[in-house]
Amino acid sequence: MAKRQRTEGEAKRDFIRLCCYVTLILAALLIFVNNFLPLVGVDVSGKLFDVLVLIKDIALLLGIVFGAYAFARAHGKAWVIIFIIAVILYVASAIMGLF
Repeated sequence: MAKRQRTEGEAKRDFIRLCCYVTLILAALLIFVNNFLPLVGVDVSGKLFDVLVLIKDIALLLGIVFGAYAFARAHGKAWVIIFIIAVILYVASAIMGLF
């Protein structure tokens, strides 16, 4: 029996799922570490932890962007423009530490 080949669409969906999975694991670990370490007496107010929080925020963005862009692209140019503006605002606020 011949083995069925994956289509390009299936490969893209698998890649998106992998990115979302890695993003979820990374965010969960960083959130846990950032909240657990102060309980055991580790100061988490340094530059290293600020960078880790920024990495978490960007990773969450990447996990969300794939699905959101596919949705926006399927609904027209206005949705894509709103998507781009939202991504720019998210990245700017993550870099400035506004949330």
